[in-house]
Amino acid sequence: MIIADVVLKNRTVLAPLAGWTDSVFRAICRQYGVALVVTEMASADGLVRDGQKSLEIARFRDDERPVSIQLFGAEAETLAQAAQIVSRLKPDFIDLNCGCPAKKVIRRGGGSALMRDLDGIEAIGRAVVNATTIPVTAKLRSGWNEPVVVEACQRLQAAGVRAVTIHPRSQKMGFTGRADWSHIRAVKEALTIPVIGNGDISSAQDAKRMIDETGCDLVMVGRAARGNPWIFAQIVALLDRGKVLAPPTFAERLAQCKDHFIRQRQKDGDYAAITMRKQIAYYIKGLPGATAFRKELFTQSDPDKVLSALSDYEQYVQSRLPVQKIDLE
Repeated sequence: MIIADVVLKNRTVLAPLAGWTDSVFRAICRQYGVALVVTEMASADGLVRDGQKSLEIARFRDDERPVSIQLFGAEAETLAQAAQIVSRLKPDFIDLNCGCPAKKVIRRGGGSALMRDLDGIEAIGRAVVNATTIPVTAKLRSGWNEPVVVEACQRLQAAGVRAVTIHPRSQKMGFTGRADWSHIRAVKEALTIPVIGNGDISSAQDAKRMIDETGCDLVMVGRAARGNPWIFAQIVALLDRGKVLAPPTFAERLAQCKDHFIRQRQKDGDYAAITMRKQIAYYIKGLPGATAFRKELFTQSDPDKVLSALSDYEQYVQSRLPVQKIDLE
């Protein structure tokens, strides 16, 4: 798959998830075969105000490439300036967030609030494309209330945007209800640029079904990757080789969890004991004694004790169910 001369080795993309898909997790997902990763959304306003927090969110390492930096904001000029700033980091893509339903983003006129102003979306797309030599993409919802995503994408394509990602829920739906994949198909039929499908992909079979039903070029996985980076290897195996991979064993899940914690500690220092809590909770979901262990874990703020507790829990699980596997799908 090729987007704007960038060669992607398969048809999978890691979605930007605020508070989840930091540099460490993106690199782990790359190990499991994801073709493209997207940073957590960085504030255009923060970048223009020389905010170091926003710039840190946008930073990435070479082992994450190909990588896209996602920006959110409401003003075309500000987003154009922010694009110029992050272009210095030389990402493979810059992505425009036109889909986040979070109230704090919408109150500032960004994210899915942009779906109420298609003239504004087009102006933003054109301004950012003209501000950088980095290929620009966009991620959109189906609309605010009523679906307007086809027209929005047509306008972005005319503005020079090189690919779009569609999460086919309205802003009002948030993450409730079923994603209406027919909107992805409608966009694919109306555009000539690549279309990435997103929403309700929790297994390799879901990814294949989305491609079969919508004709989308790639699939983006977000929430289903939490504690489950194996999903990308599973999707690639099914799409490229028609092979169904077995889910990870208990031992594999816990080993990857420990590796993730060690790498997170290298990045965050002792604070990894806090930042990794929710990640660990997803890695151990469904394992024997997970509820009790999670309660114990959430009382720990010492990373050495967390790592020791993980090792003890690993031994406990192996002694209880040494050869069993769990189906994550």
